[in-house]
Amino acid sequence: MDEKGGTFEDILDAYLAYLQVTVVNPAMDRALSVLQKFAMDAHRGKISKDKLRFGAPWRHPPRTDNPGVCHEWAKIQLLDFIQSLSNTEFGVNYLADCSLEIFDDPSMVAMLEVGLLYAQRDPSFIRPLSRGIQRCLVRWLVQERVNMSYIGKLQFLWQRVIRGRSYRHLMLQEGYNK
Repeated sequence: MDEKGGTFEDILDAYLAYLQVTVVNPAMDRALSVLQKFAMDAHRGKISKDKLRFGAPWRHPPRTDNPGVCHEWAKIQLLDFIQSLSNTEFGVNYLADCSLEIFDDPSMVAMLEVGLLYAQRDPSFIRPLSRGIQRCLVRWLVQERVNMSYIGKLQFLWQRVIRGRSYRHLMLQEGYNK
């Protein structure tokens, strides 16, 4: 790289910023909309009781169909999901221990629907479309957590400690090529 064009790191940072603004942030807004719709449908009784069964982190959707409350609930659910996914280093083996329940998670469904994650059959894992998307998801998580209000931070902490997801048991073992 020459002095006028910048370093490789500068070019990579510019690409990631472009990817963040044009792809990831709009997709995350769409995923939040999907989760918000899930919360409103759950309140209206359109979601089966099996999806809201005991043990699921999303089992307590808001008891109102107020869009603002549903949006905050959806954001906390998505933050919790991305945090759990990053804790597994974005390598989730959904057939390990016959753990197909991950597809019951509305956050997983939303992320697959907006196209940021994909589920591969052989080997059976879920991961972001690219390393760039993976980095942007982490950037989104950090940005959202930094911009949270004090009440939002408490709600997120409550979600992580009491109801939070943990997909560590689905983490891919050695042999996973990123």
